[in-house]
Formats: sequence, C-alpha cells, structure tokens
Amino acid sequence: MAFVETSSDTPSNRERWNHLLAIVTAVVLFAIGVNLRDSAIYASTPYNNLEAGIRVEYPRNWLIDTADRYILRVRDLSGMGFKTTLQISLQPVGAETSYRTIFDGLTLNRSQILAAYRELSRDDEFLLPNEVAAASMSYTYADLQNDPFQQAIPSVVRGTDVVVIRRGQAIIITFLADASSYQNDLPYFDRFLRSLDFQ
Repeated sequence: MAFVETSSDTPSNRERWNHLLAIVTAVVLFAIGVNLRDSAIYASTPYNNLEAGIRVEYPRNWLIDTADRYILRVRDLSGMGFKTTLQISLQPVGAETSYRTIFDGLTLNRSQILAAYRELSRDDEFLLPNEVAAASMSYTYADLQNDPFQQAIPSVVRGTDVVVIRRGQAIIITFLADASSYQNDLPYFDRFLRSLDFQ
C-alpha cells in the first residue's frame, strides 16, 4: 500500500485573512498605546488669571508657583539637572515700545545677573496659534548652583522668550530647559503656547 503526500506552499484564504487581521490588530493596539502614553505625558491643568487676562494650560504634575516677579511659573521637578521651566511675566511698556526694545532690556538685565549669558537669535513678528502677534528670542546661560554643601558642574541652560504686547504691557512667555533636554522638552512649550488665551 502506498501513501501519496501532497503539500501546498500557498496559504489558504483563511490563513491570509488571519495574517491580515493580526497585522491590523497590532497597528490598532500600537496607536492606542501611543495615544494613552501621550495623554498621560501631556496631561494638563488649566490656569486662569482674570487680573492679567490670561488663561493657559500647564503640565499636570509640574510644581506651580506664583510670585510678584511673575504671574505664573511651573517647573518639572522630576527631571535631572536644571528643572525645565515655563513662566509668564508682565512688564509695563509705552505706546511706541517695540519688540527690539524689550529684548534689548532683557538682554542687558540678564547679562548682568546670569553667568555666560549669550543671545542666540531673534525672530521677527509672527502669529501665535491664537492669531496674536508675537516675537521671540533664544539665548543660553550657565546655571551656577550657589549651594555651599554641594559641588556641581554648572548646567548650560537654553531659553526662549516669546513676547506679546497688549494693553500697555509686554507679556513675556519664557521656556527654560537644560541644553541637553531642550529639544525633548520643547513639545511642552508648544502645547503651552497653543493653550494660551488672552481675555
């Protein structure tokens, strides 16, 4: 008695559909995972200051601080080195004050109090996501920790100021981060600017 064995290398229709279904399921689960991760990382808390006429959303787990020098300051205390900071401050200005005058004043002041302060660039007037005119300036400086109990190498800090002139005041929105993590933390600043609303 002889047995004849037949084999086929071509998959059946059922196997093809199973492969396709497995690939589609993997893509959908990956997209859901990325969405959940982004929702957790970029979760935000609303902040509203009626006196200054500013409404904004800041990262949920960051430490909030309001002081006389600024309207709002939030910091990511979970990071190593210099703590990434988002800040809004106000400065009274005259009717004819230009962005250049404000940036020149900031540069003059900071060069006297910040070590190795250096301006990198200025961007001419552009529109924020909420269609408000603004201008920006980028800079770096060395963060020297004045802690007598701790010897540390200074951190290089990279910063960006976005300035909006409204109602006789300059609104200065500042982003500060360690130079090594600046690009990774920049999405926090972008979301902060997109949520900014002037009342």
